[in-house]
Amino acid sequence: MNAVLRLNLLVAAVFTLVLVITLKGMLQQANKDISREVTAGISFSHQLLSSAANDPHLLRTVLRGEVRHVRLQIIDPTAVEEPVAQAISDEVPAWFAELIPGLEALQDKVYYRYLDDGRALKIQADPSHELAEVWESVQDILMLFGLSVVLSTLAITLGVRQGVKPVADFLSALNAIEKGRYTARLEKYSIKEINDLSEHFNAMAEAVGEAEKENKVLTHELMRIQESERAHLARELHDDLGQYLTGIRAQAYLIKQSAHVPELVASVGQQIAANCDAMQNSFRRLIRELHPVILEQLGLLDAIRTQVDNWRQIHPMVAVELNLPEFLPTFDDETHTHIYRILQESLSNVAQHAAADSVDIRLTVTEERLQLRISDNGQAGIASNGPGFGLRSMQERARCMQGELSFSCDPRQGSVVLLKMPIKEEVL
Repeated sequence: MNAVLRLNLLVAAVFTLVLVITLKGMLQQANKDISREVTAGISFSHQLLSSAANDPHLLRTVLRGEVRHVRLQIIDPTAVEEPVAQAISDEVPAWFAELIPGLEALQDKVYYRYLDDGRALKIQADPSHELAEVWESVQDILMLFGLSVVLSTLAITLGVRQGVKPVADFLSALNAIEKGRYTARLEKYSIKEINDLSEHFNAMAEAVGEAEKENKVLTHELMRIQESERAHLARELHDDLGQYLTGIRAQAYLIKQSAHVPELVASVGQQIAANCDAMQNSFRRLIRELHPVILEQLGLLDAIRTQVDNWRQIHPMVAVELNLPEFLPTFDDETHTHIYRILQESLSNVAQHAAADSVDIRLTVTEERLQLRISDNGQAGIASNGPGFGLRSMQERARCMQGELSFSCDPRQGSVVLLKMPIKEEVL
């Protein structure tokens, strides 16, 4: 059942209830009014007949005239009169007359007045005129209620349709967004509150659409990075480790063929050991690139120190200032990895884009928040390079920790990467 039909039925039920109560009150009041009017008419007739009883001309005039609420009739008192029910006016339905309580008892009221010539004057109550007036009033009430119901139904239908239209538009737009059509928008409405809601919905839909586009870009970028890393790993294994293994195989064959020459065996053995060391270093470098195992071995603070020391060795011309707290709250391994990778990506961006000669790294901890700040004095920092995949990945890492990551870049003051995240874990 839709809203229009539901409201119309509710209004019709209310009108019906009010109509029943009104009609009941009118019928009760009609009984009192008819009784009062008929009694007054009978009393007036008695007074009038008292004066006309001895005057035949006046009596004939009274009998020929119309006396409201009373029926006058001259009868023969010696004749047996059969009781005859009074007929209600043709204007009043019989069923309506039956609804008025006490009407039958009122109609049965009969009075007799005997004249000097031996005849009797029958005076009987006649409520038909008053009953007709009540019926006319009831008809007016019914017409008024009927017109009110029609107008109310029309107003509700038009009003609710106008009010439901924005709701229907919202549902249609939500269904479109649910199906992936993020271009769905709502129109402007004349009602301010609904129009404000429409504008917020359009802004939300636009944000969802932008987020969906960004997710698609990130997905494609992740796939590209994944394939790039696989290709890089394959090249490293083939070009670096593969060469060492080929050299070791050749040296092993040489030892086998030169077993009778101890000096050659010793020289080749040293070469094999050197190749094994170089291959081990290559393995360690690949492992560090794939996953920072040092986090599990040393913890976050020592891993950061090691990372910064290695970066200093690679970039000796850049001065690095490192400030770390004495302790850190207990985080899970994923959080440690996110913080470590954010610092790693920031240093990588400084090396590639900032052209800086100094970097300041500060990690501070309060009871409620951890803050990591990486600033440099470069000319073209992170923010000027646009929101690349590295920046978006850093922001996603911050979002995973329920924190926020901000970038700022000033050609005169350098770039700043600022990570703020809440501390909800237990402190050591």
